[in-house]
Amino acid sequence: MLDIKRVLREEQPKISAALEREVEALPAAARPIARHTLLAGGKRLRPLLSAHMGRLFGCAHPDIYAIAGAIEFVHMATLIHDDILDNATTRRGVLAAHKVFTPTAAILAGDVMLAHAARMVAHIDNTFIAQRFAEAVVHTAAGEIDEFTHLGNINLSYEDYLAIITGKTAWNLRIACQLPAHYAGAAPEQVEAAAVYGLELGIAFQIVDDALDAAPESDTGKPSGGDLRERKCTPLTRFYFETLSEPDAAVFAEKFAAGSFSEKELDAIVVAMREKGLDKKTRDLAEPHLAKAKEALALLPAGRERDLLAQVPDFIKNRGN
Repeated sequence: MLDIKRVLREEQPKISAALEREVEALPAAARPIARHTLLAGGKRLRPLLSAHMGRLFGCAHPDIYAIAGAIEFVHMATLIHDDILDNATTRRGVLAAHKVFTPTAAILAGDVMLAHAARMVAHIDNTFIAQRFAEAVVHTAAGEIDEFTHLGNINLSYEDYLAIITGKTAWNLRIACQLPAHYAGAAPEQVEAAAVYGLELGIAFQIVDDALDAAPESDTGKPSGGDLRERKCTPLTRFYFETLSEPDAAVFAEKFAAGSFSEKELDAIVVAMREKGLDKKTRDLAEPHLAKAKEALALLPAGRERDLLAQVPDFIKNRGN
């Protein structure tokens, strides 16, 4: 039986090498910034999903890897832009691109990467793929705008939160599964099932990621309480807010809106989140989405590739544990 963690380890060097070749195809001015982001690492989950979804339908054509690379380029570009918007200092334990270079250079390099991703997809010469890819980029950017609009809003509804993460995270995983299935010749209902599988995985992935905001930095490589610093209202933050007395809640809401928590206060809040089990409570919200992903996957052809893809929901669920 294929093991998802082993496959991720084995595939990462191949995927990174393919991405490095695409970095070399960028204009010279953008290459150092793109390479810096690429070398920061990552799980490469999106390209892994793309490659194995293509193989599930018997297709290992190089175009599948072009799709995978284009999607990862979009992801990398959004990370560069996110770090600037969040004024993040590090990304996966290394200095963020805008700290090594400049915010202006980083923004423009991210734009170049988005354009290059579109060029990679255009070379495939498939209207469905080009349209769905463009649609996903639009949804991703719109999700980022929605999140930015709601910064500091402690009263963000769960429905609005889901809309934000569906845009900024899930659409990217949706096309990572949908486009290879289409290219490989899957039936329309199978292409749709692949899309649902990816979308629900993406929603669950972001929920778990937000739950990990309470984890120690030694476990995640990211500073604890990052969402609090950045004034992002996640279920974890809402659950904590709802445990407070009315006077304490009023103070919290004011400081959250202003982004004025001290480091000592942030540390105390994160510890309280863990002690109250709010990180687990947040993580549990991913369960229905993981269940929907499994239901969608069951509609796809049986075999070794589906067995591997069936492990991804639990891999996402147990991140950080």
